[in-house]
Amino acid sequence: MKIAIDISQAIYGTGVSVYTKNLVAHLIKQYPDDEFILFGGSLRRQKELLTLAKKLKGIPKIFPLAPTLMDFVWNSLHLVPIETFTGPVDLVHTSDWTEPPSKYPKVTTVHDLVPFLYPHTTTDSIRNAHKKKLAWVIRESKKIIAVSESTKRDLISILRVPENKIVVISEGVEERYTPQPQEIIELAKNHYKTGDNFIFTLSTQEPRKNHAILIKAYERVRETYPDLKLLIAGRVRQDGGLPETKGVIMPGYIPDADMPALYSGCLTFVLPSVYEGFGLSPLQAMACGAAVAVSNISSLPEVVGDAGVLFNPGSVEDIATGIIDAIASRAKFRPKSLKQASKFSWKQTAIDTYKVYKEVLSAK
Repeated sequence: MKIAIDISQAIYGTGVSVYTKNLVAHLIKQYPDDEFILFGGSLRRQKELLTLAKKLKGIPKIFPLAPTLMDFVWNSLHLVPIETFTGPVDLVHTSDWTEPPSKYPKVTTVHDLVPFLYPHTTTDSIRNAHKKKLAWVIRESKKIIAVSESTKRDLISILRVPENKIVVISEGVEERYTPQPQEIIELAKNHYKTGDNFIFTLSTQEPRKNHAILIKAYERVRETYPDLKLLIAGRVRQDGGLPETKGVIMPGYIPDADMPALYSGCLTFVLPSVYEGFGLSPLQAMACGAAVAVSNISSLPEVVGDAGVLFNPGSVEDIATGIIDAIASRAKFRPKSLKQASKFSWKQTAIDTYKVYKEVLSAK
């Protein structure tokens, strides 16, 4: 097969980026007899995309077009077939931002429906781009891959996508996320000034991630654990900026290389988000043996299973109780976390995705 895959979103350091890079890498590794055309466009970051495509060992087709222009041409006008850039292919796998036309069968991955469910957390341009893109996806894509049952439910209830058009394929966890040696953990603690006891959360600082309520819950938890610190990692976006609070550490972006040590060293990993398409960070934390406490809504119960504590993200008291329970039961949750995380792998994600390709082509 000759498969064209959009990697435009792989350079932005998001969950979609992690998905794209790992899916492509494992597809190419698992199916060396097939050709993978990796296409994408950027005006300022074209070289970065080209370098990534070569690193992934695909056939690069990177063009110097700004995302806003591609949104207009492909999502609004819906002109210029993607094979103009890629050449003839058997199948096209589109991504998170644009939906180019094609005479070849298309498969699309949908990660979440944030612009529809929480429009106030996105910009007008993002909302409009996703609405236009998804209208073409529903009309033209032969199969839609949802990264969770939660996202599948949203596609059906919000966009009225026929259930038989949706395939749920979970994301995976990279092999580097494993319990770390104590000396590596201590280096990370010293670098980020967490002290011996800290709880950890990782997500972009925006209202949907619920950090303000988490800080209030943390202040309740400190009544039980006075020396406890709260490490909030992630870029600040829009009105997600948080006030300085005693015991709260906000270093902003943290390099991927530091994440396994922080997951391994925290007393518990917490994610109080009100909506997640999948929940990659708690999965990574569990793979490092962390006890996790997460919201009891959207996709998070699917990811965590019975390996962590679930709480109501709208209740300060419930979040605080969940954190205390997770800390107190760390020893019990560690083997459960490792077992649950072992159920998710990028290799399996690639295998299941390839099955969708074969199904679409056999139907053709």
